[in-house]
Amino acid sequence: MSEDTNNIELRSEEVQEILGEVPAWILRRGITLTAIIVVVILLGSAFFKYPDVITSSVVLTSTNPAISIVAKSSGRIQHLYINDNQYIDKGSYLAVIENSAKPHDVLYLKKYLLSINSLDTINLLPNKGLEVGNLQALYSSFYLTLSEYIRFKREQYYFLKIKWVQEKIEQYKVSYQDILRQKILVEEQFEIGQKQYRRDSTLFVQKLLSEENLENSYNNYLQRKLSLENICATLNNMQLQTLQMCESLSDMEFQYSEKKNNLETQVNNYITQLITEIQNWELSYVIIAPISGQITFTQYWSINQNIASGEPIFNIVPDEKGLLMGKALLPAERSGKVKIGQTVNVSFDNFPNNEFGIVKGVIKNISLVPSEIEKKKIYIVEILLPKGLITSYNKELPYLLEMEGKAEIITDDLSLLERFLLPIKKVLKENL
Repeated sequence: MSEDTNNIELRSEEVQEILGEVPAWILRRGITLTAIIVVVILLGSAFFKYPDVITSSVVLTSTNPAISIVAKSSGRIQHLYINDNQYIDKGSYLAVIENSAKPHDVLYLKKYLLSINSLDTINLLPNKGLEVGNLQALYSSFYLTLSEYIRFKREQYYFLKIKWVQEKIEQYKVSYQDILRQKILVEEQFEIGQKQYRRDSTLFVQKLLSEENLENSYNNYLQRKLSLENICATLNNMQLQTLQMCESLSDMEFQYSEKKNNLETQVNNYITQLITEIQNWELSYVIIAPISGQITFTQYWSINQNIASGEPIFNIVPDEKGLLMGKALLPAERSGKVKIGQTVNVSFDNFPNNEFGIVKGVIKNISLVPSEIEKKKIYIVEILLPKGLITSYNKELPYLLEMEGKAEIITDDLSLLERFLLPIKKVLKENL
């Protein structure tokens, strides 16, 4: 080791000075190059911009989404009227949960009641032996009242009696006019007899007429007077009878109207009550299609299978899906950067994006107030899909009900320089 040290050749001070001093031109060019590089980097970072990406979960839906149907009460499925993937019409019975009523009888009664436009058109009674469960007592009262009403219309007791009295009054009026004409003749006969008696009385005073002839004349006068009084009494009696018949007619018309109105009111009340109770029965036990469309089972369902209240059992996909859109759940964190009109890249879990590509979307709406989901503040973001489910690979994805995926929201661009200066700006602002 000492030998190696001895072999080191020591340089002179001039050589050491030359080797230790960097030439000025190298320093100048090095500083210039470094400055150029820094300027280029700064300019590049100022011009090079890229957006932030905010990721959220998304569910595929539409402006006319599928409807989920849940059980309204717990129990066994008593009747199942549909099959999976079957097309159904709005208002159709899908299933009935076990209860004491026969669905066919309740549906028959409902159709019968809804077919009644006017009570005057009812001529036939419904089936008497319907089994309608909790509606049985109400239906029995309705049946009895309706049968009485139909019998009331069919027998027409009051109507015929009113008609008979009206005809009798008309006959009395005709007879009254006939007797009134007879009265005119009797009055004329009375006046003639009266004049004859006066003449005979004068002749008797003058001794030109016997007492017997005068008595005969007086007797004739009295008979004609009695006939006139009798016919006047007959006319008065007929007027009284006519008034009595008119009064009786008014009473019968009132009784008829009152009976008819009472029966109609009772029948209408029973119809209203039955329709209301049928609606309540349907709300409790019947699963009805709210829209037309294709039905899908949430799981395999069969008769006698138990279901729980509030449990989803069917989904209905409507005929017209409307515009396809996504519903994204946006966390409150960084949500201020999200704006309407921003582009969204949507990828679905069912279709890997490296194989099928992504679907382009645009933010249509952002909820004004966040919802609390799993103790987190979440905004609901509506994403329109202008090209439907056509991906960036020009592949069209099939529409699957409530398909889930990931949404990447492309926010405003920021340059590298801005991103570098933002923390510094924050520190300066907060410390001022």
